[in-house]
Amino acid sequence: MITVKQAQNADYWRELNPNLYISGQAGANDAILKACADKTANINPAESRKEDEAPDLFAGVSFSALSERFWDEGYFLLHDILPVTLLSGLRDAIERLVDAGLPPAMIYLYDEAWQVFAALRPLLTHFLGDRVALLPHFWAWHVDPRDQGRGWPPHRDYQGESAIGDDMLISLSLWVPLTEATPENGCMYVLPRSFERWYDFVVTKPQDIELQDVRALPASPGAVMGWRQDVYHWGSRASRHASSPRISLSLEFQNAAFDPLGDPLLDLEMPPSFRERLLLIARQFEKYRHMQKIDDDILAWSRAILSA
Repeated sequence: MITVKQAQNADYWRELNPNLYISGQAGANDAILKACADKTANINPAESRKEDEAPDLFAGVSFSALSERFWDEGYFLLHDILPVTLLSGLRDAIERLVDAGLPPAMIYLYDEAWQVFAALRPLLTHFLGDRVALLPHFWAWHVDPRDQGRGWPPHRDYQGESAIGDDMLISLSLWVPLTEATPENGCMYVLPRSFERWYDFVVTKPQDIELQDVRALPASPGAVMGWRQDVYHWGSRASRHASSPRISLSLEFQNAAFDPLGDPLLDLEMPPSFRERLLLIARQFEKYRHMQKIDDDILAWSRAILSA
């Protein structure tokens, strides 16, 4: 494990992943916009776009149909939204982190990990309104089939109220695969709300669920998955016969018109500074140690970061 002094040096991280940016270096946002623009141009090359106009990644998406399914089942899965070229850089960076013995969540030191989600603002504002805030809750996974790794166990992201009725959302989780996510390497599973409504009790443990109600959600790079924070979901265990790891990112959001569900709320357009990111990442290890096994040396290192 690296020292606290090394971790506090942004140049250490830049040297580890020289193809990514850390706040303060010019050009990262231009790269994001270019990747998105190239993707939309490939989808509809006949459609012209002004240079200063943001690319529309959701040009072919029916938001009304998306909402109808979301409010019925509690989640959505959109395929082929984000540019794969952008995601491949993050995938390679997480592989380098893991090879260096570092947790995948350190990817949030880099601008691109935040900007992937910033590119999804039209989706976020559709569900959460114009006042979208980032919650200080995030994670990255590298589910390795070589040691039969697994995603997080069955849970709900938030135990309180995440929606008012069936038309006003308070908070939303987004999940982005950077590699193929399949039943073999640990894709996401959900209990759709349309099925859970049939139950005459609140599901609190996996044994409560009728197995036929479970839905697997395989997804490819470029996809975006989202769910209400009261949806019961989990990541499965990878088979040792899977051909590749499942690598993915997740971030949580809320409608800032409601009381904060986390502290501090963050600005989607202005991600945290390098030092703030380091502290936020260190807090995640303690916060999520009940969701997956985290090595004692990583916990000790993160506590040292926070105390320093």
